[in-house]
Amino acid sequence: MIKKLFLSIASLFLLMQSYKLLSSIDKLESNSWGFTIFIAWIINLFITGVFAFAGFAFPTQKLAPKKYYKIYHPKRLKQVYKVLQVDLFRKMLLATLWKSKAQRKKYFDGKKDGISNLETQSMKSEFGHLLPFILLCMVSIYLCNIGLYQLAIVCFLINWIGNFYPIILQRHHRMRIEILRRREQNRI
Repeated sequence: MIKKLFLSIASLFLLMQSYKLLSSIDKLESNSWGFTIFIAWIINLFITGVFAFAGFAFPTQKLAPKKYYKIYHPKRLKQVYKVLQVDLFRKMLLATLWKSKAQRKKYFDGKKDGISNLETQSMKSEFGHLLPFILLCMVSIYLCNIGLYQLAIVCFLINWIGNFYPIILQRHHRMRIEILRRREQNRI
C-alpha cells in the first residue's frame, strides 16, 4: 500500500514537472546542442516516468484491450525488428540496465510457469512505453509549432529509441512466447 502511494506520488510529481517544463519551454534560450539534448532527455524522462511509476503501482496494461497485445503479423514484426536492429538495443539493455540476473528473474525465472509472468510483464512494459511514445510524438509536433525545431528533432529521436524500440522488443518477446506455446500444444 505504501509502495503504491509512493509510486503514485512520484507519477503525479513528474506529471506536474512535465507540465511546468512544457508550459515555459518557449522561454528557454540556448544555441548549444548539449543544452538541447539535455532538455530533450529531461522531457522524455519526465513523461515516460509518469507512466513507468504508474505501471509499477497499478496493472496499467489492462487499460488496453487484449486484442491490442495479440501479434497479428509475426513476419512483419520480425522484419521491423531486424531492419531497426532492435537486437542491438536488447543487447545494450542486457549489458547495462538489465545486467543484474536478479532483476531479470523478476520477469522470467527460467521455469515453465514463469512464461505467463514474462508475458504479463511484457504487456505492462509495452503499455508503459506506448502512451509516452504517443504523447512525446505530440510534444515534438508542439515544439515544431512553436519554432523549436532542433529540440523537437532531438526529443523525437530520444523518444524513438527510449519508447518505440522497447515497444517492438516487447512485441517480439510475446511473438516468441506464442511460438513456444504452440510448440507445447503440438506436443500434447
